[in-house]
Amino acid sequence: MISGKFLFVILACTWGGLAKLAAQATPEALQQYRAWHEVCLQGNVDQIDQQIANFQQQLAAHPGDSLAKAFLGSAYALRAKFGKWPPSKLANLKRGRELMNEAIVEAPHDGRVRMVRAIAYYRIPKRFGVRETSLADFNLLVPAAQKKKPFTRSERQAILYYAALAYRDENIAGAGELMAQCRALDPDSSYGKLAQ
Repeated sequence: MISGKFLFVILACTWGGLAKLAAQATPEALQQYRAWHEVCLQGNVDQIDQQIANFQQQLAAHPGDSLAKAFLGSAYALRAKFGKWPPSKLANLKRGRELMNEAIVEAPHDGRVRMVRAIAYYRIPKRFGVRETSLADFNLLVPAAQKKKPFTRSERQAILYYAALAYRDENIAGAGELMAQCRALDPDSSYGKLAQ
């Protein structure tokens, strides 16, 4: 049986680490993963399948790459979104969720891994039951995004923008303020324009 004091120490260490949200990917890897993921966002299932293969190849070469795993999970979720056949859509969504959750377990303090899941889960329809997880991720990410590190300005804007959308959808206070913060970071960027 775990004592209350021991459980408190475990929880304090976990939450303290989450507050740091250190990013672990190299800039080169991050740039490559974003490029592959951007192709997936275009919605062409053949191209999504190719990007899934790219992420799988990266994971085969580097099994501990949690960010690649998170992006692979998001790619599977997008494959589900743009696919046509219902059984394969559900299988792809399930696989995507598994991969993103595994990535969080492997790298719970990596803010970029958490960001990928938060945004991907926000995009998944509510009926699949992942919105609460997305909100919990955003609740951890927003304080870090409001500071300068560990995220780039573009990443900070993405977090603030999607958190604002998620908060607005769930009638959580502060959505307008997050959108204003997103816009203020760089009004001329793509997220700055979306936040108008």
